[in-house]
Amino acid sequence: MVKSKKYYEAKAKKILEYANLLSHSLKEKEKTEEEEILESLKQAHKEWKDKERYFQSVKEPDLIDHAIYELEASRIKYMYLLKKIKEINIE
Repeated sequence: MVKSKKYYEAKAKKILEYANLLSHSLKEKEKTEEEEILESLKQAHKEWKDKERYFQSVKEPDLIDHAIYELEASRIKYMYLLKKIKEINIE
């Protein structure tokens, strides 16, 4: 059975419709740089608070050193992201 030109044109049109629909839905899901930084900032703040709780719970001297290191690293990460947000004027 030989397919006509109209058949293939209709198939191509359907494929393009699906591709455009998929492309549109993916664009809606893309985050802007600002949204990503804000999300990272929230995550960094949670991490910092978690590290504070960990630091307060440890008793072993070696773990205290580790907790201090982790706490300071997470604080620096949070402060970096906060500074970056201020630079691009996100409110």
